[in-house]
Amino acid sequence: MKNYHSITIQVDDDGSTNLDHHLQAKEGNPHPQDHLVPPFFSSQQDEEQATKSDRPSSLLVGTFNLIATILGGGVLTLPIAFQKCGVAVTTIFMFVSAFMTYMSLMMLCYCSRRSGGSSYGEVVRSAFGERAEVGVNLILFVYISFVVAAFMVLIRDIWTPLVGMFLGKTEDDEGHGGVSGDQVLLGFMIFLLPFLFQRSLHALKWNCYIGFASIIILCSALVRGGFQRQHNLHLADEPDDDGVYNIEWFKVPTVQDSLFAFPIIMLAFLCQFNVLSIQNTLQRPTRKRMSEIVGMSVGASMILMYLFGLGGYMMYGSSIQGNVLLNISVDKSAYADESLYWLFLLGRVGCGTTLVLALPLSFLPGRDALLEIIDVWFHHSHHRSNSAETEHICWNALHKFNKNETPLDAAITTEQEIEEIETQPLNDEHDSSAPKPTILIRDRPIQQDYVFRNSVLHYGSTLLIVTYCFIGATRVAGVATIWSLVGSSLAFFIAFILPFASFIVIEKGVTDGNDRLDGWISIARVMLAVSIVGAVICTWNRLSTPV
Repeated sequence: MKNYHSITIQVDDDGSTNLDHHLQAKEGNPHPQDHLVPPFFSSQQDEEQATKSDRPSSLLVGTFNLIATILGGGVLTLPIAFQKCGVAVTTIFMFVSAFMTYMSLMMLCYCSRRSGGSSYGEVVRSAFGERAEVGVNLILFVYISFVVAAFMVLIRDIWTPLVGMFLGKTEDDEGHGGVSGDQVLLGFMIFLLPFLFQRSLHALKWNCYIGFASIIILCSALVRGGFQRQHNLHLADEPDDDGVYNIEWFKVPTVQDSLFAFPIIMLAFLCQFNVLSIQNTLQRPTRKRMSEIVGMSVGASMILMYLFGLGGYMMYGSSIQGNVLLNISVDKSAYADESLYWLFLLGRVGCGTTLVLALPLSFLPGRDALLEIIDVWFHHSHHRSNSAETEHICWNALHKFNKNETPLDAAITTEQEIEEIETQPLNDEHDSSAPKPTILIRDRPIQQDYVFRNSVLHYGSTLLIVTYCFIGATRVAGVATIWSLVGSSLAFFIAFILPFASFIVIEKGVTDGNDRLDGWISIARVMLAVSIVGAVICTWNRLSTPV
């Protein structure tokens, strides 16, 4: 069971603790303040065993997992950010968002190492308590549900005309005669069920490789088309036929346009909910290797997204729409260069493939957030005297409907999976009223708790989320409706506010003064203030602007 009593950790003269010495001797961890779950494994023999089971992911797999999480549906809206703010200002926004994302991801990884938390929710729990863990998982679950529904809308909108072309059923001018978009979406969701039933990101590594290669095709088409149009206009003196093509390189945007564009760019980098799962499965998860994964992922994604947004803007100019695919025609007669038509057709197929394969990467953390809420309730329920009977009924129900349990799981009534202890800050720097970080001692990550292993909860929650997201996707006209419902405030909260706030609390509780990142604490404070101001201003702007 979870132990909620506080234990003061004694600090030695060198700043280390008895817990640090125990973990360092047990795991061979080069950083005694890091409490990794699963354990680090320093010996070659143990490392090989971990590679086969607890830590199967290589540096390459971890990098592509994070890249594939970033390169989701948000990339399709980047060209309009260039149109709103011009190339120069948007470039600055891209670098700022990439830097803040890198710092946020690294601080989340440090928080996990300091606290022993194996999930986003457990990191927040270590900083702010159990109620905060439940609250942030509820927010994550709601947010990711909107994201999954948005993916479904995009899949429907991209693949419906392509399926119609393949079957020879194209719509007429009045919108009749084509294939049903809802039926196309239903077919893709049935195809995706085996991927959605997976339990880890490592199992989806091929989705990441294929999805990354697919999005490059559409990016190449936009870049080629954009530069070709620029060449025709400026070198061949070709006149602007439609009168709306205009590229502004050094535009001074209005405040309204800036507040419209920056959340779009920031949202495109959102991947914080997956980074700890990647760290949990990485072979030899040193700080340096995690820094390499985060740096390469954010850097490669920024380059690809920048080229994607710039290429789309140069291709369509001021006529660009919120979803760049709405500008890309599937009619061959719309292209003077037939090779460009085929490239864009392949690009549309590639983008659709990317979204189909990226959907499970966003779906898994949403399901994990829901199961973590249930997991916390099961662990906490035995501390309430009036819930013993309810707990007994729930455990019996789970065992009854889960016929394939192992003998160990079948005997579980109240788990003994985690111990929680309270740290003693260095030199008692914490104010008595300030939050005190805790360290979670686990033998395995939360994703291997009984609630996560239970087949009834696993498959039941998967089908439940798929069903209501599918119903929601079929009831809205387009993806813009979903993004307007989500709002920029949730994205700021998940991507920046919570990671920076958690880092400040947890890092201040580090007992080794030589290992504590005081400079990063100062950076986190500045970024937290900027994030809060940005969330308030962007949310106010969104609420005051008609949909």
